[in-house]
Amino acid sequence: MKTNFKFMFIGAGSTTFTLGLVSDILHEGDFIKTGELRLVDLDPEALEDAYDAVCAMIKTAGRDFKVTKHLDFKEAAPGADFVFFTFVTGRYMSWKTDIEICERHGVTQTVGDTIGPGGLMRAVRNVPVVVEVCRELEKVSPEAWAINYSNPEGALALAIEAYTDIRTFSLCHGTPGTAATLARRAFNVEPGRLRYNAGGINHLTWITELVLDGADVFWQLKDKLIECGLDKEEPISFELFEIYGAYPAPGDWHVNEFFPHYLRENVKKYKNPNLHGFDAAAMIENRKGWKDRVEKIKRGEIGFEDYGSSGETATHFIRALTTGVPALEMCNVQNKGYIENISGEIAVELPAYIDEFGLHPKKVRLPDAIAAKCETLGREYKLIVDGAVNCDRNKLLAAMMIDPLCANCDFPEKLLDDLLAAYLPLLPDAWKHK
Repeated sequence: MKTNFKFMFIGAGSTTFTLGLVSDILHEGDFIKTGELRLVDLDPEALEDAYDAVCAMIKTAGRDFKVTKHLDFKEAAPGADFVFFTFVTGRYMSWKTDIEICERHGVTQTVGDTIGPGGLMRAVRNVPVVVEVCRELEKVSPEAWAINYSNPEGALALAIEAYTDIRTFSLCHGTPGTAATLARRAFNVEPGRLRYNAGGINHLTWITELVLDGADVFWQLKDKLIECGLDKEEPISFELFEIYGAYPAPGDWHVNEFFPHYLRENVKKYKNPNLHGFDAAAMIENRKGWKDRVEKIKRGEIGFEDYGSSGETATHFIRALTTGVPALEMCNVQNKGYIENISGEIAVELPAYIDEFGLHPKKVRLPDAIAAKCETLGREYKLIVDGAVNCDRNKLLAAMMIDPLCANCDFPEKLLDDLLAAYLPLLPDAWKHK
């Protein structure tokens, strides 16, 4: 069995993800004995920070790993086994720019990284990058697995599968995190005891079954949510659960964007007064706090054991793919009949069994109303991906026309043009001739 692996990180300057994933890798010492950690980022300063922190973490762990840093991903690609995407084209400040442009056109977003014009524009920036990297991997590392953590998950998952031949899956901690919260808060048990089934679109995935120690407890969920107060903490999710008969993940902050009437001021007042638009200042402050943490890691004040597990599931997949010991985890993949009442060519989030032969997604059937919602959103992603890859403005505009958040925009075509103009230097050259 292979025990030496070459890991490649695209967007290594995103130290939140990079250090968490490196910590997870180092904790898997029983089957990941040694290897290489190839850090890639376009920002030299962020790359240097990540490199120093990763080296410090490896030192405190006492493990034997080679660490390299690269401004050009092509230097790091040959022979890679697992490639992580954790990048944001245009860095985090592009997120703030997205929100500001959208707000000028009347579109408020609480997150803006999944759907709405903010999610669309993030896809337009990020899709060409994942396609370019994966096409290079086809040449120099055809057996690699591309593991995507970048948003919008559904669009990027679809882009890699539809436009490249590299093996891939996309991961998000949202649904497992929601299930863990239900276990601890609603049922007062450790998450490992509460099994769940779920399906949908990333950041709008619906939990349809709950089994505690072998017994069906989904029928108890409403009462349990009320007893523990989650009905008040996540009132939108609770209301949608009552309407649709399945519990949405990963919480009101994301879920509300798929049902944009919740963002209207007179509705927020009654439904969720704590819900607010994207807070750029809070994001910047949070990143300052993380920067301080990175500095402590670099100085050895926070070591490998102090850091602990990230809570992400990537190494669970790697373990199962490598050892053949099966695992069951949530992932985002292109629908190929897995969710039977949603079309193919749509990226869906659902549980999959993993072993040495790859991923084997479970068959899921969603309530018809939920399936209809996911179908429209999945078709929107298909238009966005095709538009991003082929630099096709009409497909992007068609996607905006069916996006729920864009219903609040008077002139979607003007909003799209303003977004494209803001990022022209970061987009493929073909956009400059449109």
